[in-house]
Amino acid sequence: MIPLRIGLVGCGMIGAAHSAVLRTIADALPEHLELVAVADPDAHARQRMQTFSGWQHAYADHAALLRGAPVDAVFVCTPTAFHAEIVRDVAAAGRHLFCEKPLAMSLDQARDMHVAVQRAAVRTQIGLVLRFSAVYWVMRALAREASFGDPMAVIFRDDQCLPIRGVHDTAWRADRRYTAGGTLIEHGVHDLDLLTWFFGPIARLRAWQKNRAGHAGIEDYVAVELAFASGLRAQLVTVWHDMLQRGSNRRLEIFCPRGFVASDADMIGRIRVQRGDGAEESVSWDEVQARFAELGIADARFREWTGVPYLLQDLSFIEALRAGRDPEPGLAVGVEAQRLAAAVYAAAERDEEIDVAAFTGARVHG
Repeated sequence: MIPLRIGLVGCGMIGAAHSAVLRTIADALPEHLELVAVADPDAHARQRMQTFSGWQHAYADHAALLRGAPVDAVFVCTPTAFHAEIVRDVAAAGRHLFCEKPLAMSLDQARDMHVAVQRAAVRTQIGLVLRFSAVYWVMRALAREASFGDPMAVIFRDDQCLPIRGVHDTAWRADRRYTAGGTLIEHGVHDLDLLTWFFGPIARLRAWQKNRAGHAGIEDYVAVELAFASGLRAQLVTVWHDMLQRGSNRRLEIFCPRGFVASDADMIGRIRVQRGDGAEESVSWDEVQARFAELGIADARFREWTGVPYLLQDLSFIEALRAGRDPEPGLAVGVEAQRLAAAVYAAAERDEEIDVAAFTGARVHG
């Protein structure tokens, strides 16, 4: 059995997260995975990652990695501004690829990247990690219980300390040359994708945004009113605040005629459920893990990693490639998430409701 040979570009915070889980997978399944090479212009960063995770080779840039390392697939974990060039080059080299979100700096750029990978006939996955959350898989299943009736209202709050300090210390996120925008596209894009994964296509939306921190082109507040094709209404608020100890938090509430599902956890935590006239119940984290396993998503070999969606996400990519099938979610899902973000920005800038189905705007952020 020949291991899948992996390269990784970008040795910052998110690259380190992928490196750690890839090392875990490789240690558990050495016949499935080989960590071949990393690349980053920061010599200290790439050497640190090489030492920590045991990568065989380290290069200053992705071009050198593609020339010098025998890799089958590449993880793209750089600031957003560099995704397009790297994705096109990786695809042109015939390597499969995993790209972190958001896909691109603009909707046009995202579409061009998708065309490039289609022409190259390589397999791709976008890093929309919430699709691998046990909490959200179980919430999705609960909200679909027939006795609840169809969802009628959703409230989703996403707040995080502005990620230029603290645990998400990435200074480039305050520099519009390197980031696609602020809290919506760089963080809330997860939420837009998750809502469509839960509830289907969005028909119309309105939005409002603010920039209180003062970083040019980096909004720190976006509120969105969403109308789904099903008739469901939802409110999404995504905020970058300045409270270091608060960290990162999501609260999702789903109201049905005869049911309620909510959680303050996006990766590890309990779920609150109320059925009809009964009392509100708490689904413990242990129960969430058990129900996630029953849904058939969790890999039995990594049951103890249920609360680490990054590992489940990367494992899904690796196993798809080894099986010769397209990973999910693919880059087309990343393009759609980018289109939804572009529609939100357009609604906020124009102060008008956007027909999402008809929206073809090319700008992600003004």
